[in-house]
Amino acid sequence: MGRYNILYTTSFRYMKGGGQWSLYYLIKHLDKRCFHPVLLCPGEGELAERMRRVGADVVVLRIGRMRHMNPLVLLRLTSIFKRFNIDLIHTDSTTETLYGGLVARAMNIPLVWHIRVEQGSPLIDRVLTALASRLILVAGALARRFPWLKGGDKLAVIHNGVDLEEFDTLSLCPDRPTPPKDGSTIYIGCVGRIEERKGQAHLIEAIKGMEGVKLLLIGEGESHYMDHIERTVKASGMVDRVYMTGYCRNVPAILQEIDILAFTPLQGEGLSRVVLEGMAAGRPVITTDVGGNREAVVDGVTGYIVPPGDVAALRKRIEDLVRDPERRRAMGVAGRRRIEERFDVRKKVESIEGLYRELLPGGAGL
Repeated sequence: MGRYNILYTTSFRYMKGGGQWSLYYLIKHLDKRCFHPVLLCPGEGELAERMRRVGADVVVLRIGRMRHMNPLVLLRLTSIFKRFNIDLIHTDSTTETLYGGLVARAMNIPLVWHIRVEQGSPLIDRVLTALASRLILVAGALARRFPWLKGGDKLAVIHNGVDLEEFDTLSLCPDRPTPPKDGSTIYIGCVGRIEERKGQAHLIEAIKGMEGVKLLLIGEGESHYMDHIERTVKASGMVDRVYMTGYCRNVPAILQEIDILAFTPLQGEGLSRVVLEGMAAGRPVITTDVGGNREAVVDGVTGYIVPPGDVAALRKRIEDLVRDPERRRAMGVAGRRRIEERFDVRKKVESIEGLYRELLPGGAGL
């Protein structure tokens, strides 16, 4: 039997979010002897270029928003299915899942919907689960989004994975402004989009007045919130202690330059990729109890879990690590070991391939 053609979809053109990187690693490590990836994306850009380099065919189709249902998109999508002889479609957003699900249902093709966030619309979710053959959850905690599927076999939990090779062969991120390092300062890094729901303001408040600590906010974000963060830093008198470095593609390299990773979202997470990457880099991780972060970080062993928005709890855990270099080292070692044992991307891709085989006719023989 020849290879199966898998159609993947994305709503993005650039590689600035965890979901896009997760899709990239899936396609990169997919067993190309058995599965051929075809990617549907809204336009040319960095994402399309990277996917081609790891063996995917790329098709550009701008689908638009769900509330503007377009029959022409359905026709074009049907044509793409036929042109590439698609055997299975793998989606990770609501709009693409709706369009892809309608075409897949008409052509009797299985659809896998990848759930990366904990929040959704109950009505829309019910429609999409009816169209999907199987749902992949990036964390078991996301099952509460689909209470009507409790006890069924439609849900599969497959955590995000980390490409450990990238943490063992590092190069620095070029043209990135960072403060000069010295041996007496503890550097806390917060990597991710700078927006209100990510909780950077709480992190700044937590280190206020804390001696010997500097904070790196690594990422881009909404201009009004970034302005708010800058005003907060100035009002707190911490201009020389909080640095907004901008976006950096090479997360593994920058994680090697910090002492502690702090990622403090308030809501809207699935399984935060940067939490796994911090552990892969051998850094202790402080994160909030949202989404599936508790499934990654072992509280008190590889880092700490704090309630979202609880500045006092966050401050205490930062102080615990700042004062105890041996605890930082031990947590970093334990975190790296946990990633190697449970979150290696190759094992996660094998699990997804196994799910494909269950759904595809004759797939068990691959």
